Amino acid sequence: MGLIRIGSDEEWRAAVSSSFYELSLSRVSPGFTASIQQRDLGRGVRVAEVTSGATELWRTSRLVTTAPTDEVLLLVQLAGRSRVRQADRTVTLSAGMATLCDPLVEYRVENATASQQLVMMLPRAVLRASGVPVDALRLRPIGGEVGSLRALIALGGEAVSFTDDGLQFLESDAVTTAMLGLTRSLFARVGGQEAGPRPREALVAEALEVVRQHAPDPAFDVDAWASRVGVSRRLLTDLLRGEGTPSAVLRTERLRRARAELSDPLEARRSIAEIGARWGFVDATTFSRAFKREFGDLPSDLRRPLA
Repeated sequence: MGLIRIGSDEEWRAAVSSSFYELSLSRVSPGFTASIQQRDLGRGVRVAEVTSGATELWRTSRLVTTAPTDEVLLLVQLAGRSRVRQADRTVTLSAGMATLCDPLVEYRVENATASQQLVMMLPRAVLRASGVPVDALRLRPIGGEVGSLRALIALGGEAVSFTDDGLQFLESDAVTTAMLGLTRSLFARVGGQEAGPRPREALVAEALEVVRQHAPDPAFDVDAWASRVGVSRRLLTDLLRGEGTPSAVLRTERLRRARAELSDPLEARRSIAEIGARWGFVDATTFSRAFKREFGDLPSDLRRPLA
């Protein structure tokens, strides 16, 4: 996504919801204008520079329930002032300060005057990598004296300013790696812990938990999996050496879930083809062959006792 220019409250609500995650608009100032310059760096990292007049955005309890997200938002104030309220906490940000917002908890962001912010959308796995619980970081004020924050601001600002052909894939991946490392260090610093590398066992456990959570999503593939864990595809492959290739592990997880549904009397009205398609096997013959290779029997064999 490039530069978006906004000239009305409805355009503003639509732009912030499409750029970040769904938000409600409480108010805007008369003659309101805004702009959003955003770049997707890959691996679940997005960064945007947001300039706006006075406004108040609201992540309502309804949106928390109906539009969940697996991301967190690092809000950096570049100019002006903002007040953020979330649950029992309130923080006021002046230029150079930052805070973390958790979109799984209702919150409001209020800019009483014109404001400029750098917004970083990060996979929730970055928090797990820092070893600090999200609630320990949520709405903690982070001052500009923290070196990793200053480096993030400089790197994020540069990433946003690149043109579409000015940031090649390898450069983009290097920027993403640097931002993830800086963010992990920042969160560990703010949470009072020393940022060290994640133990291999913790990464493997996290990778397996991610595939269990996201296997039902037909769009979830190996690249999305690596992004959720916050590692490269190559490192994900290395981590799963004892389990199989990432593609094989994902396929096995989906076959296991399909097997459980085929054995469930509550799913008896759904055909074998429907259940196979739900778990990513559009062709019934391919599903049956993969199922037999994995379990030694056919999907129809599980259905006979339910008949």
